[in-house]
Amino acid sequence: MKPLSRKQRPRLLLNVRKRNLGKALRNVFPEEDQAPLIEILLLAAEKNKIQNNEIQIPEPVKEDLLILLERERVLIPFETSKTIAWEDRLLTFKPGEAYEVPHVIKHLLNRAGETGELDPDYAFKKYLREIGEPEPEKISILFNKVLENVEKRRISAKMLSEIAKELGLKSRMGTIIAELKGGGVISPCLRNPSNLRYEVNSFLKRCE
Repeated sequence: MKPLSRKQRPRLLLNVRKRNLGKALRNVFPEEDQAPLIEILLLAAEKNKIQNNEIQIPEPVKEDLLILLERERVLIPFETSKTIAWEDRLLTFKPGEAYEVPHVIKHLLNRAGETGELDPDYAFKKYLREIGEPEPEKISILFNKVLENVEKRRISAKMLSEIAKELGLKSRMGTIIAELKGGGVISPCLRNPSNLRYEVNSFLKRCE
């Protein structure tokens, strides 16, 4: 077989990544047209921030997919009505609109492009290595327990505290919450301060 040229190699790699992403997403978004969805998620796998005008697909399709990906917390609009909490972010569809790709989601999609599998545990552990977390195994167990205890996309501060206490991490609660927020796993729900809860990233829960 004739060896691939330099021009052919990146194209082949891209096709492999597209095929793997399609395989990984088939059961997560079975009703969606895979081709445009994969185009957006290939960008999300490579970048921390995406501009609306970078997404080169027809506008009606783009808007529908942005609504889906914002709802599932794969992409988080930068524009906000009040706070940086996800519940206050605004999706406007403006050409210059920017979307944040949470760190754990980026690692998840990158891995899916390589293996054809969605592996939240791998993605979270990679994020923990990046930030130099000193107790990655314990925090990974906590992460999986958080996903197990989601109710209607939420987990209570009380439940989060109980999980941390069970793992001997109660004294590190402030740091742990900051790490979960920084990775894009949770976001505080601030509209009812007397009953503090956290929104849990829907896409991570879908991929369990």
